[in-house]
Amino acid sequence: MTRRSRRSVLGACGAGLAALAGCAELDVEIGDDEAEREYDVAPLAAIAEEDPPTRPDSFPVDVTEELVERHYDRAREFVAAVPERPAVPNGVVAERLRDRRERAIEGIDDRPDAATGPSRLGAARRTRSEAAEVNGAYRAAVDEIERESVARSREELRRDLHELAAESDYRGGDPAEALVVHAELEGLRGYARRSAEAWPPFPADPAADVFRVGEIVGSVEEGWAALGDAIRLRARYLDGTDDPRSYRSAMTAAAHRLDRRTATYRRRVGEFLDTRAAEAFDRDVEGTPAAELYEEARRNVEFASDDAGRERRTGDHATATLGAATEMASLRAFRAVIDAIEAGEYGPPEDAERVSTAHREAIAALREAWTTKPVGVSVELAEPAREAVAEAHYRLEDTGGEAYEVDSAFASLVRARLYAEAVPDTVASVVAALESEA
Repeated sequence: MTRRSRRSVLGACGAGLAALAGCAELDVEIGDDEAEREYDVAPLAAIAEEDPPTRPDSFPVDVTEELVERHYDRAREFVAAVPERPAVPNGVVAERLRDRRERAIEGIDDRPDAATGPSRLGAARRTRSEAAEVNGAYRAAVDEIERESVARSREELRRDLHELAAESDYRGGDPAEALVVHAELEGLRGYARRSAEAWPPFPADPAADVFRVGEIVGSVEEGWAALGDAIRLRARYLDGTDDPRSYRSAMTAAAHRLDRRTATYRRRVGEFLDTRAAEAFDRDVEGTPAAELYEEARRNVEFASDDAGRERRTGDHATATLGAATEMASLRAFRAVIDAIEAGEYGPPEDAERVSTAHREAIAALREAWTTKPVGVSVELAEPAREAVAEAHYRLEDTGGEAYEVDSAFASLVRARLYAEAVPDTVASVVAALESEA
């Protein structure tokens, strides 16, 4: 038996890029077959060196530089109010304030690359929040902030959020376009709603817990930023729409209609959803890409189902519609995974070229999914496929051709292709569900 490398263990976590970092301390072993298999590094490194496909900016509202810049202007105001060398009695606090101020300035000056308008706004909001956090911590350290002012800001945010929600009737010119826009608006209102909550509580002695104060101030500021974006994006969308109509009932009905269809798909694969890969098939799939492909596809179904259910309960009808569609596409992909494994596919790749082929196939399927009309809906639904391709690239960075890394990347690429291939039919289901009530 041979121990896995640290990178291989990170790859074993497999529940997405964000989950990989939490598995660094695991102590696991691999079998002899994986220990003996090695792959030519050059073709694998060539995959990792390519930039993963960039998500198209299909958002129906033009996000102007003015909309983005207003967040950075606000961030500059927050940072400018914090001295470069804060005169606070506690030297440790002063040093941390200096460090955080410098990081906030870097966030303003070195803006991250963002493929879409909404992601550019999101990055700007986070920068604004970080700057507000430094500002709030400094004001707490010099005794210039009061509990009442923060409570009042939260209360006003809740009030304005309630007013916006009362005005939201899901208006638009085209139902699919309105779906995408209002899902974004619901997400922004969700940020604002969480920021307006009276939690965590404001410290009784702000000067004794300045960074907790900073976190609260930064969170409230991000809530205001999200609410402002929601108001402005909604106004820009409606201003550019001739004779907008309400799609509230259409989206509510579509979310429930897709949920019922999804329930049918779940019943067809129900026994597999409750069964691990080792027990699901007549063939032995342990230690093969087939097992990882199956487990990832199975988990994706459950994640999508949980998200869709939560969105229906909160009354976010547009997001719930897209959530039900994502679950449907995940179930279709899972069915394809089951059929392929039952047919004997997805054993260990015979060579690195097989992984390169899977990479080309995954990207081709993703690009094809992105062209499905209406494009705004297809781009939203295809996001899990794009993320799976990016995950494969991550796994192959600095690879030594180890079998487990290759198997994991191969499984991610196959999963990306099968999910992307499920997108066009699912988009058609979304359009049909919307139009039947529109």
